[in-house]
Amino acid sequence: KIIWKSFSWCPVLEACKKGNFDTREVCKKGWEKSVQEFVEEINPKIKFSRNYEKIRPHAKYCEETFELVE
Repeated sequence: KIIWKSFSWCPVLEACKKGNFDTREVCKKGWEKSVQEFVEEINPKIKFSRNYEKIRPHAKYCEETFELVE
């Protein structure tokens, strides 16, 4: 299990701030499925998830998890 805490610059975050969009909605609808499909290409047993309670600008960082499942 890898927990990724991202503090780096993010184009989605910047666009959401400029357009007054909620990153929790935009990231879930726009990116969650595509990231999962990408990691499945690497290994179908990897599950991607994002903690929507820890996502910028509502938190200090965005927290994402990559977990090997059976």
